[in-house]
Amino acid sequence: MLKLLFKDAIKSPGKLLALCMVVYLATMSFFVAGFVALLAARWLQKAMQKKAKELEAAEAEAVKAEALKAQAAQSVAAATVTATATAVANDTVAAPPAPKRQYAKSAVVIPFKTGTR
Repeated sequence: MLKLLFKDAIKSPGKLLALCMVVYLATMSFFVAGFVALLAARWLQKAMQKKAKELEAAEAEAVKAEALKAQAAQSVAAATVTATATAVANDTVAAPPAPKRQYAKSAVVIPFKTGTR
């Protein structure tokens, strides 16, 4: 009902007048103000629940997509391992692995010259 009341309220003068009357009554009566506040709280609660369900569905889709990607990567890795294993089995002499590069470490530390002692 609230959705129908608020939808296109600016475009329709009747709806705008009805909203103004509700706001006017809410300012004059504690009961009407409480009722309007309860309606607003319920609408906000439903909107938050709807958004939470949408987020859970999106998260489930993301997890599903990640699982598919992991499965595809695992199958590609398995295919690569079998191809490498057959290539190594066919080679009679395996080349030694290349050594890691060693970088020179500087033992000299030069302090900055700031002009003060």
